[in-house]
Amino acid sequence: YRNAKGEITMLEIDANKMKRVIEKSGLKQKYVSERIGMTETQFSLAISGKRRFEAGEYANVCKVLGVPMNEFLKVKVT
Repeated sequence: YRNAKGEITMLEIDANKMKRVIEKSGLKQKYVSERIGMTETQFSLAISGKRRFEAGEYANVCKVLGVPMNEFLKVKVT
């Protein structure tokens, strides 16, 4: 999408915010990864930004954490 200035904007996941919410909830990353059907390694890579979440994985993370789908999305302008 191009905004009014002609810049390309995209949505990306704020992995740092996701980590903070997981820590604050008292859940372990291993528990979350198991609940959403990912290996702990896959989840660790995704939450560190080295792997992208698939749409279904992201939706399931939000469901497990009890947050709305837009909780971890942020606009990136390029």
